[in-house]
Amino acid sequence: MRASKIITVGLLMVITTILNCTKPASAAVEIHQLYQAQVAVENQATDERNQALRQALAQTLLKVSGDDAVLEHEQVQSALRNVRNYVVQFGYRQLTDELVLWVQFDQAQIDQIIHDAGSGVWSSRRPELLFWLVAEDEQLRRHILGSADGSPVVEALRETAEQRGLPIKLPLLDLNDSMTIGVVDLWARFDDRIAFASARYDADGIVVARIYQTDPAYYDQPWMLDWTLQLGSGLRWRGEVTADTSADLGRLLINQVTQRISQRFRIGSQTEMAGTWRVQIQNLTQVTDVIQAEQLLQNMPSVHRVQLVSYGQQIATFELFIQTDPAQIMQALDLNQLLTPMNPEQRSEFEMPVYRWSQS
Repeated sequence: MRASKIITVGLLMVITTILNCTKPASAAVEIHQLYQAQVAVENQATDERNQALRQALAQTLLKVSGDDAVLEHEQVQSALRNVRNYVVQFGYRQLTDELVLWVQFDQAQIDQIIHDAGSGVWSSRRPELLFWLVAEDEQLRRHILGSADGSPVVEALRETAEQRGLPIKLPLLDLNDSMTIGVVDLWARFDDRIAFASARYDADGIVVARIYQTDPAYYDQPWMLDWTLQLGSGLRWRGEVTADTSADLGRLLINQVTQRISQRFRIGSQTEMAGTWRVQIQNLTQVTDVIQAEQLLQNMPSVHRVQLVSYGQQIATFELFIQTDPAQIMQALDLNQLLTPMNPEQRSEFEMPVYRWSQS
């Protein structure tokens, strides 16, 4: 413990020297208007409006929680039947080619519905994902879908991502991309090539998805998409969906990815909202690494103060005085390029997370 105190004093003496060398944390993206939704309507008739209000509430519950299962809960079904109880404000807007109903819901009530349904609220600070899509057509020709592509799958991808509050990017597919990555690299999922080509987009995570026809002997639906997601330094997921159309594939892909990420970062109703929380960081080989790690933690949103508790054998334990849910701090740490979460799938926000420091 004496050594810990000496190191803490050392931190104060040399902190100003290190500040300019500290690599900033990945910022993710702040999603605004989480409790708003808009739905296309045919007219302003009462029946049409009531149906649109229910649809808008369902969209908002999905966007705030990220949890597909929440809509099946009895509490949520009751809320949908009494949707006007949760509406703060609504109005009609005429867009270029359609009339939409805009709705603002009460945040506190929406959060309470989600908690009563046994789910949790997903923070408004969310990772931005880069989507690499490779499609194989009926003639088995493969091509990459980029930001300028107007195909149904890309349009559905964008529309659903906006509805679910998931910030996404698609590659430009310009000369730079064509020189660094090809169809074969993506289809075979060559991680090094994909990471190199993705670096320019500064995204928090990378999704690689392959679209192709199914074997009718094994599947009822003609199209399949399989995907992998790498988020930050150490979080990885994979999945697959089948559908009748490619547009459905884009929608289902976003739904699955959103479900996986939000499940990792949702905040339950029983979680402590203020107090202290401890984090362990391994592979801190030098005192300067400890200093950088402490400063990184201090710069996290809603962290009031950081205290070094112990340091030995290249392992440091920090105590954070926080004014938010630990899950929000954990999300920011998981997205930081200097930290690799250890066994992220086996921990919860109530346990002390362990990270490995990257010597970069």
